Amino acid sequence: MEENSSATSQPKCASRTKQGGNDLSTDMSNLSVGETKRTDFLPWDDYFMAVAFLSAMRSKDPSSQVGACIVNADKKIVGIGYNGMPIGCSDDELPWNKESLDPLQTKYMYVCHAEMNAIMNKNSSDLAGCCVYVALFPCNECAKLVIQAGIREVVFFSDKHQQKPETVASKKMLNMAGVAYRQYTPSQSKIELNLSLKEQEKSEPTADITQSSERDQNSKRKDYLSWEEYFMAMAHLSALRSKDPITQVGACIVNSKKKIVGIGYNGMPLGCNDDLMPWGNSSSNKLETKYMYVCHAGVNAIMNKNSCDVSGCTLYVALFPCNECAKVIIQAGIKTIIYASDTNKDQASILASKKMLDMAGIKYRADNLSQRKIVIDFKTIDWNSRFMNDHQNDPTCL
Repeated sequence: MEENSSATSQPKCASRTKQGGNDLSTDMSNLSVGETKRTDFLPWDDYFMAVAFLSAMRSKDPSSQVGACIVNADKKIVGIGYNGMPIGCSDDELPWNKESLDPLQTKYMYVCHAEMNAIMNKNSSDLAGCCVYVALFPCNECAKLVIQAGIREVVFFSDKHQQKPETVASKKMLNMAGVAYRQYTPSQSKIELNLSLKEQEKSEPTADITQSSERDQNSKRKDYLSWEEYFMAMAHLSALRSKDPITQVGACIVNSKKKIVGIGYNGMPLGCNDDLMPWGNSSSNKLETKYMYVCHAGVNAIMNKNSCDVSGCTLYVALFPCNECAKVIIQAGIKTIIYASDTNKDQASILASKKMLDMAGIKYRADNLSQRKIVIDFKTIDWNSRFMNDHQNDPTCL
């Protein structure tokens, strides 16, 4: 994404240029870097697994919520999915039961697994060489799709169904097809997202799957994230990847089919070494501040897009876009902006941004969220373990 992939590469920004015989070069080594980059940013594996678990919070399955996230070689997310009924099939009419004398009255005949949906929701030409992050080890049916899609690695959190024939068959096929798989445990057990960009109020509601452990196991889950909560949470989760020590901002672009087609966070341009660039904001020398170099989240989300264009899309972003971001947003064809904070509303850059957006006919509004804090708990995949002892013969990986 924004930052360079090699910590030892030299910054391209430091190359020498000449104009009209005047040497305009700047030796970055002679500048004071000042404040250094943030070091507690979210690691890639944690981030991608968190995207999978966050996506699972959209699932309406009352007993198992599973998410999947597909990533290409450039560390760009190219497909996201969670378990649920097929498109056009009513969640209210199809059964969610795990057990019935009539197999047509169980969910297993109908539910699409997270891996299937992530593959079918891809926003790139193909998934060859990609990696899929998933909460549960894929069943045999999902393994077929993973192999046929050209995915080369599976990173899973839980293998709690490892003794089931569906999982054994899955591993047999993955091994024969040369698809690598590994178990990964994130470096932290929980990630808390504060969607209000302020200190959490005690009275504010929290979305946490584990809070609903007493829900009806045979009826559609009611406490799933709304679309707006989900997309805004995705923006805030992505902000945790930022190395900016002062402000971490994320952005998420969504098309008319509710598919995420671009994600970004604020950071240095590709090829510019994070360790050699300034991150401060108070030096009297503009070249020693981050402002001359940092790419904003909205711009990175657009530049990281995995679709032919983002015309007509909606941008979810933590902070209202500045004037420079507004230019890119307008030229990209984005039609709606939903933001969490407009704290810089009196600054000239924001006033100019709104003027241009208004003239271009782009709608913008503050988010309208019922949840202001979302907890991604990696242990939720086993939250219903007390029910599993009674269902050892379930014919699925859910």
